Amino acid sequence: MDIGGILKARRVRRDETLEDVAFRAGTDAGNLSRIERNRQDVSVQRLGRLCDALEMSLTELFEELEGKAELSDKLNTNGRRLLVDLAARLAETKGLY
Repeated sequence: MDIGGILKARRVRRDETLEDVAFRAGTDAGNLSRIERNRQDVSVQRLGRLCDALEMSLTELFEELEGKAELSDKLNTNGRRLLVDLAARLAETKGLY
């Protein structure tokens, strides 16, 4: 998969428009569309802003680019649900310690 395709897939999974993500990244929807279609090169600085807007790290992006699956990608639906529940419970108890 390519960088633009990874960004688009993440945006679509989050059910966000080009305008939503572009605004948070400090660019415009047309620019983001060209990046997602690999019609425009993207600087590391802009790529970082896009990753921030999509709540992912550059490391996550490059791992996905290299084909390394995240733990959540290896889990079935029930496993993902358990992982999300665990994360939510950890977040709730974070302030208790």
